Amino acid sequence: MSNCAKVFVKHIEDESKIKIYFNFGCSELPDRTFTFLRSKEEKLNITMSRVKLKILEAFDNKLKKRKKKGVSNNDEVNENKYDVKLSLSRAGEELSDELKNIDAWTENTQFQINDYVYKITENPPSVLHISLPKSIMSGFPVYPRIELEYCSEEQCDFSWYRTISKSEKISLDPDKIIKIKNENWLFLSKNYFYIPSEIDINCKLKVSCVPKNGDKIGLEETAVSTTLVQEGPEKCPFEYRHEFTKQITEPGKLRCVSYNILADLYADSETARTTLFPYCPAEALMLDYRRQLYLKEIIAYNADIICLQEVDRKVFYGDLIPVLSSTGLDGIYSEKGGQVVEGLSCFYRTSKFKVVEFHATILSDAVVNEPVLQPILAKLSENDKLKERFMNRTTAIQAVLLESIDVPQKRILVGNTHLYFHPDSDNIRLLQASSCILYLENLLLKYQKENPLYVTSLILCGDFNSCPEFGVYQLMTTGSLNEDCIDWHSNPEEEVSGIPLKHTLSLDSACGTPAYTNYTEGFVGCLDYIFFNKAHLQVEEVVPFPNHELVIKNKALPSRYFPSDHIALICTLGWK
Repeated sequence: MSNCAKVFVKHIEDESKIKIYFNFGCSELPDRTFTFLRSKEEKLNITMSRVKLKILEAFDNKLKKRKKKGVSNNDEVNENKYDVKLSLSRAGEELSDELKNIDAWTENTQFQINDYVYKITENPPSVLHISLPKSIMSGFPVYPRIELEYCSEEQCDFSWYRTISKSEKISLDPDKIIKIKNENWLFLSKNYFYIPSEIDINCKLKVSCVPKNGDKIGLEETAVSTTLVQEGPEKCPFEYRHEFTKQITEPGKLRCVSYNILADLYADSETARTTLFPYCPAEALMLDYRRQLYLKEIIAYNADIICLQEVDRKVFYGDLIPVLSSTGLDGIYSEKGGQVVEGLSCFYRTSKFKVVEFHATILSDAVVNEPVLQPILAKLSENDKLKERFMNRTTAIQAVLLESIDVPQKRILVGNTHLYFHPDSDNIRLLQASSCILYLENLLLKYQKENPLYVTSLILCGDFNSCPEFGVYQLMTTGSLNEDCIDWHSNPEEEVSGIPLKHTLSLDSACGTPAYTNYTEGFVGCLDYIFFNKAHLQVEEVVPFPNHELVIKNKALPSRYFPSDHIALICTLGWK
């Protein structure tokens, strides 16, 4: 008998059909799933006849296979004993054959096959698709590609198994060996993702998912890897950094990460392979390879707040959200403007923070719509070429207001951005950076006015595409920038004059000004920062950068050991 004594009935929206499916099994017919797609208006007797026919056909096929294999008369199945009786009943009364399917297959109805009674579940949580990636490496997380209905990954139960050899079977715990369809599988763990060990090399993996939503439990589905587990690269440089982040921070402290993870649309392209990163092996630029590295890297930082840049939409929803949510994080995604499908994401530890409010805007829209940015719009209007270039940029600012759970009446406004990259655009970056900080400062004033009893501080993370010697860093850390800053003249046709910039926040760079956060063959420099309000927060720890010899071991970034051309910033901040 199936261990799932349920009939699942799915009402297909905008269609005139219902889907009926269930597991059935007995000694003569091992566990089998039957699926039927029937009209909602069809009479019950027609549907029941079809169900009976299919079950009898399954018995008949089983008998034919046994005869073909030469089963002895003593063991041969006697087909005459297959007498399948079906019924649907409600409150002890059998339903009329004339009843329509839509009225018969409901949750207060019981379905019976001979002596087996099934409970009907309508619109159950379901696994529509589940598969495993082709590239699986020891030491790096693997997780299923899964499509669910009426449930989410967080609600489901996942189990992992691997194949075992005959010789290995002797020494293993028998309780952990599961026989599935005449194959021996070793139970490994229960989690959304699994990190294969060296013992798993040259084995196949299997993952099972039992979909759940409250009291409703759907039909278990499984996937087996099409390739064997391969040996992963030797110890990656980021793993040395994990020595500093083994534990989640204590109450009152928060570990913050800022990381440009290199979007797939920029990495896996002919330009990337031949011009941007020709020194990096083509297979190491592929998303299947790189995401295994940066997920392992990010997970083990045990961060409380993570700001990522260059996040592909498919990576956020298909990789980051399902994997990181299984480690206690939740995240918000904000796409850049234009045609690109990459943007910003902010993750936060749900045991430490809850989201109060969330904003995201494209800076070219913000200067038009936000009153506090009108002086910048007025200055842009003085130079048509400058205005055109600024307004055509798709740069975004993400702002997430988090309320501390472990420290009462403390809030963090987390800003996240990725400024324009072009070398001759220091003027554009200054205007973008000023727009970001004025926008965030205005939000802070609003929050302080609405909740004066709360202390609301600011963290601004991102890839600013600007080194410390330029005006962006000066503006952020000193609170002002004179109108004679040389950055205004980075492009003669787009010069900006007479616009001193300032803000009232007391900001500093939590990780200082390292020699570089971006290291490629064509450029080396510090472009990434975690700016924090030192009036309320203080730096408790900065995780050291990778050894320079490891960075240049494979010439530059990315490489087999670095999934991005940027290096993550990691620091721990504490409330004053």
